[in-house]
Amino acid sequence: MRLMFAAAAALTLAACNPPAETPATTETPALEVNAPTGEYTLDPNHSTVTVRAQHFGLAHYTLRFNKVAGTLNFNAETPTQSTIQATVDVTSLDTPYTGDRDFDSELQNSSWLDAATSPTATFTSTSVESTGANTARVTGDLTLRGQTHPITLDVTYDGSHSPHPLGMQVSSIGFSARGTFQRSQFGINELIPRAGNDGVSDQVELVIEAEFMRPIENAPVPGNTTAEPVN
Repeated sequence: MRLMFAAAAALTLAACNPPAETPATTETPALEVNAPTGEYTLDPNHSTVTVRAQHFGLAHYTLRFNKVAGTLNFNAETPTQSTIQATVDVTSLDTPYTGDRDFDSELQNSSWLDAATSPTATFTSTSVESTGANTARVTGDLTLRGQTHPITLDVTYDGSHSPHPLGMQVSSIGFSARGTFQRSQFGINELIPRAGNDGVSDQVELVIEAEFMRPIENAPVPGNTTAEPVN
């Protein structure tokens, strides 16, 4: 299925004396999207959610959440009408810290993520704005530590298949997304930079790589009913 992920750019021609040669027109190329309209489920084995924050004016410390779930209602004809809802298990936080302290647990305490009170974080889209042939700006509500604030993600469509290249009778579609938010908005004020102390930056970068899948309707049943995992 070929569709325009974004409308073709409007073209204007000079109304004065015609030029010796007619300038070539340019259009946003049609984008190949093989995923049909429907509800897709996030593939947790091929998706990642990471966050980064600058550590005392030095490197950007990165941590990952290992348990993520989500649903994409994809509109192939009008992608800007698509919606997404995602849930992150805050207790699945995973850092590269190798010291004696249980740093993962420290970041889940009441001064930081407060996982005991709010064990999940959620994102629910409210609008999608096309920004290019394969890009969009997705705005939605982020709920973290029981507080909800809007954030905007810059999203890139990476590709799609139907069926899956490894032979599974599923349609699949992939996206990359980046956005930022101020952690202080959600009540995470520990080590916020103060005068004379760089601290840990208030601005947090959110980086998402997501693959979604859905069964192909009326797909033939293979002779071997033992499902093989997707690598």
